[in-house]
Amino acid sequence: MPEDRPQDKLLQQMMDSLRTVGLSQQETLNACLFILGWTKLSISQAMPEHLRISSKLLEDQNKTRDALKWLGTHIDQDFRIPDGLKPTLDIALRAFESGLVADLDVADVVEDFVSAHSFERVLSLELANFLIGLAQISEDDSVYTPWDRSGQLASRAASLAKSVTLESPESSSVAAWVSILSARPFDVKITDPIKSPSATEAGRLRKFDVAVSFPPLGLRVVGDVVDYDWFGRFSERTSSGSVLAVRHLIAQSCRKVVVALPGTVLFSDGVEKSLREDLIKKKMVECVISMPGGLLGNTRMPFAVLVLDVTGSSEQVRFVDADSPQFREPISKARARLANIDQLLELCSNNVESERSATASVQSIQDRDSVLMVSGYVFPDSTRRVFKLMDSMPLKRLKEVVKTVRPLISVLNKTEGIQAYEIGAADLPTFGYITHPGRAVIIDPKSAKKGMDQFLRPLDIVLIVKGSVGKVGIVPESVPAPGEGGWVAGQSAIVLRCRGDAIDPRAIAVQMRSELGQAVLKLARTGATIPMIPLKMLMELPIFVPDRLTAEKAKAALDIETELQGQIETLRKTQANAAKDLWIL
Repeated sequence: MPEDRPQDKLLQQMMDSLRTVGLSQQETLNACLFILGWTKLSISQAMPEHLRISSKLLEDQNKTRDALKWLGTHIDQDFRIPDGLKPTLDIALRAFESGLVADLDVADVVEDFVSAHSFERVLSLELANFLIGLAQISEDDSVYTPWDRSGQLASRAASLAKSVTLESPESSSVAAWVSILSARPFDVKITDPIKSPSATEAGRLRKFDVAVSFPPLGLRVVGDVVDYDWFGRFSERTSSGSVLAVRHLIAQSCRKVVVALPGTVLFSDGVEKSLREDLIKKKMVECVISMPGGLLGNTRMPFAVLVLDVTGSSEQVRFVDADSPQFREPISKARARLANIDQLLELCSNNVESERSATASVQSIQDRDSVLMVSGYVFPDSTRRVFKLMDSMPLKRLKEVVKTVRPLISVLNKTEGIQAYEIGAADLPTFGYITHPGRAVIIDPKSAKKGMDQFLRPLDIVLIVKGSVGKVGIVPESVPAPGEGGWVAGQSAIVLRCRGDAIDPRAIAVQMRSELGQAVLKLARTGATIPMIPLKMLMELPIFVPDRLTAEKAKAALDIETELQGQIETLRKTQANAAKDLWIL
């Protein structure tokens, strides 16, 4: 948005003029939009002539109040008329008389101001433009934008479509005023789209051509919504607002759905997996885009965008990784805006393979357990080299050569029990075996007796799967026996224990910590705020089966590292004692 347009400064000047009136920021914004709405309706002659804004009317305080009261009743919006409005009204009158209000792009102005003050959840104009661009709206379309609290999506859709309907469960006047101040108004309904959808016809849900939505991330739906749904929208019994929102959007659309969702929906088990399986089976998934971090002012939660073909004609799914400097322009350390939107839209619509995009068949996605994580399909050049190696070397799935052992749970604030020593990420050395156990922990005696198999055994592999993901260590043969004084893995780890002797565990550990092994582990990594490796995805990863000579070299390398590490520690002790006896206090 250009920075030198006088329209862009109008709302800020009006807000500044109300600083001494005693309103909250939200009330101040509502008051400014209310007054701008008055000027807009005066231009369109949609209100009685004697109530339209003018210099003469503003000279009479009673007539001014009458006009504002009529406006509140006319649009069904409560407005507490404070004292001290005269400076703000004068600014609005000047804008009215100069023609600024007629050309005002209120959606952009509201977004720019609100995002700067962070007191109302609002999509950035770049993100809103991207979502609307994905929808491919035509002039004869009807469009549905539920949860669009500030009208950012609806206002843009209204400029393209025949009609637009917005539903929001949050009673915010911003969307209503954005509609009034837009060149082409849209319908605003204050209702919960899932619990009480209002867009109905003859007792059935109205079918819109297109639905575009960004439901609140982490939305939870309480109550028996599924049981009491009249419209048969929901296949899953869940409180997950993301799953129910997708089902609702599909029920109200006949061609296309564009919806932003938490990244976990792409790979989680349970109802999320049930939803994915159904959408993929019905060939509704058209495109999956992983979005850059920092685009949302109120959360750093990673999110993705799904484009759904409600007609069920998507034989292939397009995957796009938008989390790159090409599409992310930093605003601050934590915030960013979407960049190069046209290029990103082009990437989403074509079928060209690149470092940032890929296309997969429905069958291949089903073969991968219906996981829709973009990182599972779009790979950088380094990962492509891994795939080439996979084609030239013997492989097994990790689940074929190891079994997993979950960590024992320690007891907090308890002194009685079995004392053990916990191995965490900080205890995994870069070279050699794990030599020093971590902190002492207490294990409940019953849990310890039942979980003797969960104590670490010789040559167990400890892999960090949450936080410092990918760190690997191997347990020495001298590890204490299970029970009192034994070693256990920390809660951020998983233990890999070899099945039989097909591959020596030392060769597996050295391979997993190698450059090649770390590249393979990255294939299963998820999460942005807290990196994770889901267990199911981990066990599907390939392990390169070494020949006898390579396995012997790995074991020998581990022994050499261990010997050298011992020498290093001895030298450190010698170094620390070199001047120990001088100038003693």
